[in-house]
Amino acid sequence: MEDINNTFIPKDVSEFTVETDDFSVSCISKVPKQKSMPPVLIENILHQGHSMLLCGPAKSYKSYLLLMLCIGIATGTEWLGNKCSQGNVLLIEFENSEIMTHNRIKSILEENELDESCLSHISILSIKNTFNMDKLTDWLIKNVPQDLYSAIIIDPLYKIFEGAESQAEFVDKVLSKIDYLSKKLKASIIMCHHTKKETQGYQSPIDKISGSSIIGRDIAALICISAVYEKDGYSHELIKTKLRHFPPQKPFYINISGGTYSIEKKKNTPKTNTASEESANISKSAESKNKKDLIRFYKFLNETIGTVKINQLEELMGVSKNTLKKYIDETPGFSRDNGVVTYTAP
Repeated sequence: MEDINNTFIPKDVSEFTVETDDFSVSCISKVPKQKSMPPVLIENILHQGHSMLLCGPAKSYKSYLLLMLCIGIATGTEWLGNKCSQGNVLLIEFENSEIMTHNRIKSILEENELDESCLSHISILSIKNTFNMDKLTDWLIKNVPQDLYSAIIIDPLYKIFEGAESQAEFVDKVLSKIDYLSKKLKASIIMCHHTKKETQGYQSPIDKISGSSIIGRDIAALICISAVYEKDGYSHELIKTKLRHFPPQKPFYINISGGTYSIEKKKNTPKTNTASEESANISKSAESKNKKDLIRFYKFLNETIGTVKINQLEELMGVSKNTLKKYIDETPGFSRDNGVVTYTAP
């Protein structure tokens, strides 16, 4: 046992400081002098060294958006309308070969008239066999120099799961490894995951994530493709965010062309309601407001995608299906049939 006389005993709280790989203790009066916020990697979304999850349903261009993020960081340009700090990116690809990923990135660069010089800032780690998180973490720490990459992207996340993604204990272990990897390599870990195949009524972005809710609650930034509508060869996608260290962002639409992969951030998207608004007691004035919102949301969807369905309004307004049906039935000019909503101004 260590001799207590040889141990430093602080005279007051301000002198007590401990720093290890697992935790740190500092007097809060000295924190501004000893610590500083990490640099911003994606403006308004993510600091470098923090984790982010992009989630969405199948065939919703998740991988494409991650490739756009690779390019945004490699070139120091925007991603989803937010400026990226220029840096190197390591893309860990479980589903496509190096040449397929290279060709997809080149195609995106050509469509967006970007110079191919940014390719020198993007590395691809193509994994052909089963690679659990323990094995992946050990390999990366052994082979990747610290500070070499600003971001490490894992696509998709479920490929490093050995057990069921619904088991909280197992998922927590994987996320702890991701946090450890991020600290060791001083890089943001950005992951891609799928949402539940079927959801009942309005759900927050965190609750849409497939598997344990720990996945969404353990990360610093969640970008959720909340709804996807197809029209005229374009994919219109509703994007919602959940951010820990930045102010909340209003939901917005992006338009992705299946042929050209062009992307457009929609402006003046109607404000969506929160889950708490749904459960609040609705006064007469609130009912009037919700009916006005119904008209506003309907017109927005009708102009964007054409035919409007109940589940699309339900998602955008953030209300239950029964509540939405009540609004539709009580608002003059509205009708519904087989899940399709129509409106004619009275």
